[in-house]
Amino acid sequence: MIKRVYILTFCVFFFAVGYAQQKGENALLEIMHQHPEQFNQVLEHKESYRLQIVYTRIERDSKNQPHVTTWCLDTGKYYYYPASMIKLLEIPLAMEKINNLKKKYGVSIYDSLVVSGDPCGDVYEANYQKRANFSTPAQMIKEMLLISNNHAFNPLYDFLGQAYFNRRAHELGYTSAVITNRFAGCDSFQNQITSAVDFYDRKTGALKYVQPATINHDMPVIKHMNTIVGRGFMNGQVMDPPKNFNHNNFISLWDLHKLLVHLTLPKLQTRKHQIHLTNEDYAFIHKYMGMYLRECVMPKYDTGECQDNKFKFFMTANESGCAPEGIRIFNKVGQAYGFVTDCSYFVDTVNRVEFFLSCSMYVNKDEILNDDVYEYETIAMPFFRNLCNAVYNDELSRNRKHKPVFDKWDFKDEVF
Repeated sequence: MIKRVYILTFCVFFFAVGYAQQKGENALLEIMHQHPEQFNQVLEHKESYRLQIVYTRIERDSKNQPHVTTWCLDTGKYYYYPASMIKLLEIPLAMEKINNLKKKYGVSIYDSLVVSGDPCGDVYEANYQKRANFSTPAQMIKEMLLISNNHAFNPLYDFLGQAYFNRRAHELGYTSAVITNRFAGCDSFQNQITSAVDFYDRKTGALKYVQPATINHDMPVIKHMNTIVGRGFMNGQVMDPPKNFNHNNFISLWDLHKLLVHLTLPKLQTRKHQIHLTNEDYAFIHKYMGMYLRECVMPKYDTGECQDNKFKFFMTANESGCAPEGIRIFNKVGQAYGFVTDCSYFVDTVNRVEFFLSCSMYVNKDEILNDDVYEYETIAMPFFRNLCNAVYNDELSRNRKHKPVFDKWDFKDEVF
């Protein structure tokens, strides 16, 4: 029998001082090699799947402070389309900008945000209006985290502005970020224009803040990466040339993983790259990153019994779709054109286990984009669940000098 040899590229990053990696240890590689029947089929063709994985192990000290080490597989080696993952970056930047305006104008995420004008026509739903229930940044953020609502992304895109969105992301250390477009049928020039934005007090209707329309004259583009994907793109019944993602939103999987760590464990942020959010802001983000759809009150989603894993690709639920006891996954997912991505903070409150896991892969065997023929359920979802289970079982058996003491998360939905 010929022994297969996989050339796997690994890199190690340290978020904080205090945890030294054991010499020669590649934790992610070792875990996957223990289950060849689950992973070899994908690993043998990892270039075709554009497979990228990031795994962060957490060690708590006697004061419950986290010290982390991260291993990654081929991160940044291939282009991938992050799709809705870009919302994870928009959320803290929008909340931070609102905080910057709060002292002078008294605005908050619970005020109504109204976009005046529409540079590319019919982007905004009618419910984004003055004093409407769904017009608040709080509701938009909630729905982006719970169901990845595209319509909720667009008003906050206008509020941030394309130039500020990119500049602030880079200032915070997420230098791979390229923010180019709304989730709407706008062309590149229309996306450079951001409409005027007003904030209103939802109780009184009083105008609190006016932000004029802007235009970004320096169009951001993805550099140093081949962004052409596939062998064709279906445009109705017509086959167009392969899609070039050069003018689409982008952020590397590594930066997304780092962002999730910083949002979940804010104390690991450096002073230079600190996001200016309050404890209440972080609690709000954690609530809706970790909430299950059945726990949401407004709007009320028809989930049957559970569907806890609908937007949590790493989760192995029971036959009814319910999460195992004590399991919470704080995450954001993206899925489009055959690309599947999940960045997650996995928590088992019963056994006191925690870790970060991110993965992206491309499952499009026919290499035709936009034909709705992808191997999401047959290849991607089983791989994601197997990967998470393998890491989780390894974490269960790992000795910890100090087990984590978790925050008291609140998953009771708020009606704004």
